[in-house]
Amino acid sequence: MSGTEKIWVIQGAGLAAWAAAALLARHLPSGNSVLIEDAVSPALGEESEVVIAEPDGVLVQLSDGADLLAHGHGGFFLGSLLQNWREGRDVAVAEQEPLPGIDGVALTDVVLRASRQSPVAPDYAALLAPLQFQARVMAAGRYAHPSPDRQSPRSLLRPRLMLDARVLTARLRDIALRAGVRETPEDGREVEAFMTLETRANGVFSGDGDWTARLGYDRCLTMRYVGGDHTPRLDMANLVEGLASRSPLPGGGFASLAYAADRTTADGAKAALAAWLGDVDVATQSDVVLAPGLNTHPWSGRRLALGPAAARFGDALSLDSAALERQLTQLVASLPGTSEQISACAEAYNEAVVRDIAHRADQLHLILLNGSQGQRLAPAGDDLARRIAQFTSRNAGVGLDGDPYDAQHWIMLMASLGLMPRRYDIQADRLDIKAAMASLGRMVIAFDQTLAALPAHSQFIDRLREGG
Repeated sequence: MSGTEKIWVIQGAGLAAWAAAALLARHLPSGNSVLIEDAVSPALGEESEVVIAEPDGVLVQLSDGADLLAHGHGGFFLGSLLQNWREGRDVAVAEQEPLPGIDGVALTDVVLRASRQSPVAPDYAALLAPLQFQARVMAAGRYAHPSPDRQSPRSLLRPRLMLDARVLTARLRDIALRAGVRETPEDGREVEAFMTLETRANGVFSGDGDWTARLGYDRCLTMRYVGGDHTPRLDMANLVEGLASRSPLPGGGFASLAYAADRTTADGAKAALAAWLGDVDVATQSDVVLAPGLNTHPWSGRRLALGPAAARFGDALSLDSAALERQLTQLVASLPGTSEQISACAEAYNEAVVRDIAHRADQLHLILLNGSQGQRLAPAGDDLARRIAQFTSRNAGVGLDGDPYDAQHWIMLMASLGLMPRRYDIQADRLDIKAAMASLGRMVIAFDQTLAALPAHSQFIDRLREGG
């Protein structure tokens, strides 16, 4: 390295570190170099073991991911299934393409009006459930690629990839090293960093960034297991001992239990998670501190917190994966100005990234508040309280800057969790409700027929590997 080079030092050796190294090696101009410092791989449970990635997102692009599923260790992801969450019902959390309204009236208002006028008073959530095509595909364990035909129910699908984090990390490491990224010099000489990227988890987040009271856990037990079904979803359950999550991969997967150490012992957590997993073999396990939250100023001066150092919530809803991908995407957008305008780049980066992660964390808080242990949690923050008030008042969503979810997603999720609006858009009263519901009935029939024809997700993956 020459004395005139700007050296970007990355501390850590997990997925966030090697993804950042590959990203910087690809996007930095000449005169910059990248050095990995403290290249010790994280232990089981110290970072997410399963990654949820956008098919056209930065993680897949960096990993040259055309053959990730054919030769890697993963599958597709359609959402999360909250098991026995509300009155014995499963609740689906899926981000499908929004459904169109009817004659300018939001579909959710049409359904709410129909539920109010039915002589048998059907459940609002029960009427919405058949219209959530991606959620139904996910819950059934089936899969097919999205269709470009807007008349096909498959056009509503928004699949992502579910990948083994260690396989992806190894691939990104190889790519980064081939691109010229170096590891800490053996002679131990000190390096003057132009920028330092910290990717290692470093304890409790401070101030407003500490989400422990809102989410109710501070430790996490992680198990790698062998066996079980390979479905296109993450399963979650609100056990007495804590929040259980299961992320299936081919031949097995990873499971975790996020719990509060003052209410559940380590042995109790192990027994609860093993019982929930059922008939699978546990290969390895680890129990680590997990204080959920985020760094509210991840980019400060010439230091940038990334990955677990910037936000850590655990496996629930694949939140950590989404946070990392958002950080990397924003970092790419920020790089052109870093040489001369670090403070301006930092301000824009912090605003975009923190806002996005906070909205995602609010979704998890909403779900937990409406679970069996919700009474133990801190109340909703300002943004989430506004969302709940808007929905319960008039069946609508709040437009907040940087929200990664559309209004229909929030409405369907709140309805599924058992929240109930007091009124709907009065424009729904001008519709012929019988004709409107007949139209929705035909949509549901099309959904039923398409779903019945789809292969199981595991069969789809097997065919994909055989072909490629």
